[in-house]
Amino acid sequence: SMRTHSTPVKSAGHAGDGLASMRTHSTPVKSAGHSTEGVAALRGHSPSSVSSSQTVRAHATQTMSTTSGSSEPMFFDPSIDQPVQVETEAAPKEDAGEYWLPWHIDSNFVTVLHKEMYADEKTTEFVPEPEGAGLLIMNADGDVTKLRTRDDAVILQMGAFAQIYAGGYVNAARHAVVSPRPPGVARFNFCNFWYVPWETACTAPAGTEHAAVSTGWNAMMDESYLNITQKQGFAAFREFMTAPEARVQFADSVQFKELAELFPLPGKRLNLASNSSEIVVDVLTDVRCPFSFVSQLNLDAALKNLGLDQNVTIRYHPVFLNPNVPKEGENLDDYLLREYGYTKEYAHSESYPLRVMGLEAGVELNPSRRVVNTFDAFVLIEAASEAGRQHEVVKALSQRYFEGAEDISDVAVLCAAAEDAGLSGQDAKGWISDPARRARVLAEFQTVSSRIGEVPHFLVRERISGNGVEVGGKKSVEEWESALESVLEKSSVIGKTIPGPYGQDVRLSECVPYSPISMALSAQHGFEPGSWPFDASDFSRNDESPDDYMYTEPRLVNHLDDTSLARLTEAYRSVFSMVPQGFSVLDMCSSWNSHYPQELLEGARVAVHGLNQRELWANGQATERHVQDVNADAKLPWEDNSFDFVTMALSIQYMTDPRAIFSEMHRVLKPGGMVVIAHSHRVFIDKAVKAFAQETYDGEGHTHTICRYFQHGPQGGWEKLSTADVSPRHGDPMWLVTAVKA
Repeated sequence: SMRTHSTPVKSAGHAGDGLASMRTHSTPVKSAGHSTEGVAALRGHSPSSVSSSQTVRAHATQTMSTTSGSSEPMFFDPSIDQPVQVETEAAPKEDAGEYWLPWHIDSNFVTVLHKEMYADEKTTEFVPEPEGAGLLIMNADGDVTKLRTRDDAVILQMGAFAQIYAGGYVNAARHAVVSPRPPGVARFNFCNFWYVPWETACTAPAGTEHAAVSTGWNAMMDESYLNITQKQGFAAFREFMTAPEARVQFADSVQFKELAELFPLPGKRLNLASNSSEIVVDVLTDVRCPFSFVSQLNLDAALKNLGLDQNVTIRYHPVFLNPNVPKEGENLDDYLLREYGYTKEYAHSESYPLRVMGLEAGVELNPSRRVVNTFDAFVLIEAASEAGRQHEVVKALSQRYFEGAEDISDVAVLCAAAEDAGLSGQDAKGWISDPARRARVLAEFQTVSSRIGEVPHFLVRERISGNGVEVGGKKSVEEWESALESVLEKSSVIGKTIPGPYGQDVRLSECVPYSPISMALSAQHGFEPGSWPFDASDFSRNDESPDDYMYTEPRLVNHLDDTSLARLTEAYRSVFSMVPQGFSVLDMCSSWNSHYPQELLEGARVAVHGLNQRELWANGQATERHVQDVNADAKLPWEDNSFDFVTMALSIQYMTDPRAIFSEMHRVLKPGGMVVIAHSHRVFIDKAVKAFAQETYDGEGHTHTICRYFQHGPQGGWEKLSTADVSPRHGDPMWLVTAVKA
């Protein structure tokens, strides 16, 4: 019998090549092997065919390991651009073209489908299948073939659950859909997806766990599929298939995902227009690496050429070439002669490759510089981030080191560089000696260096979507422009316009429009239940004691991570900016922080309402406060038509009489005013009503529930209902449901 679970077994899709890293290649090629191709390769584009053995230029500097257990360094930083032989796997020669549906394995048991059909969009007449279109199937060796079958055939395509439940005796189908449709031609087919009961655990027969999952470069399903429920597998699969990166066909390596989680994206910069694309560049390097210096100069030029120099945030993370360089350092000429046999005459000559490389970037690299320890320099760089001057400090250090041949391990030089960047030299001296700061730099180095073996390494992302590319080694201005343009492509599928207050439209620039939450209403094509779809049991709770008992003591904490709360603040900013300053807003079920954008609150009336008086008095944005348990008494103390906005963040799951509460919000809101309900997946489970507590992670289902609250509280009282997913790429979900008072 199938084993079932009433609660989730584990989170799905965060290991290896599992659900969270399904391939989205635009050509079915085998990996050339990141460890051998060098980080000079640019990841995130359509992989191109590579010969099985070729000579490449090594533009990356390999770093020394501090964990090998040996006193000898594993790698040294080469100071010249020299050819090396790289062995790679041969890639298939055929380019399959652009995918309508990327490479994946269905999470279900079996899919029943027939051959796709094509029709003229104007006449609806059937037309021949376009050249190159169809369903592609891949085997474990990476061989790809197009499915060729009769028009009247029914196809059974096995899913991940079938393979695992059968212990590997049944193979799930790796597949993709290619659809180079000419203009005016529509593609359609019948698909019937068969799932086992939602709570059935995806468990392999004892002893077959290894055979039940797939391994290798194109596995597409690994042990992260095991011991999760069918519903968890479906939820993770759907999240992937509706993500923007799946639609624009970018391939994120596992390392990209790991680094992206390691370096969360910052919030929106207030000095940028709402429709501006923002680029975030994380530079993993040693500040004395010449390849990094030149590549950053070219990056600066590319950013300026594309008009992005004011729209970029650049952050730096330490990966020391050799953390054990002695304090006195070493003469570079002696180092090059000992390690590479390069004479001083050659290293100082006009034809020396590093000199030529620098001149091409507009700088003259000083050959008299020394090999120095850069730990203190990175302590200063870390401190500069707090003042928003990291990039300026790195530029100052680089100029002093590479052009002036100054010793950037010397505290006096570091203080002078801080002053060059507009910081206090005296403050810099204290920062450099701060034990806590030094410990943070060491910890970050140990974390980053365990993932990166070569420098420089760049993580380039579009801030809103979190999508982007990895770039390694020295890159020309043209190569940087190409990389940046590929990242900008991501921003074209982000953002959604919703109806706002008083007949205006609101642009939510951070919304993921293809999320199931964002599409919740459109997917139902206007369906609305004619009667209240809940009964009393849906609003029962494990703990039925009065709510004020639980909130006797204040909770001055945030219940979601900072990145997600920043998304909420940005959504409020977009909404509030639609009306003149001096607006009125009621924050229902509030606490010590309403998460409103402070710069828009001048002259505003901010009424906060909640259960704990001390929490409300700690709310610095409030102009008036009211303590009330709306589950005990839903009647609000304000007059009719009092507010331009009503908000409720992260509390909707506790409402035991939502129709009464929504009717009261409707009463105190001005006609044309707007309500914003924000919800997520975290709850105090004993206090959450059954409709939410049963499936805390079901964002789409809860979104529909909130829509029903609006549609029946009061019935006909609300219009322009909208849903939006403004969740960050890495962080807690942030889901919105909005409506306007009719």
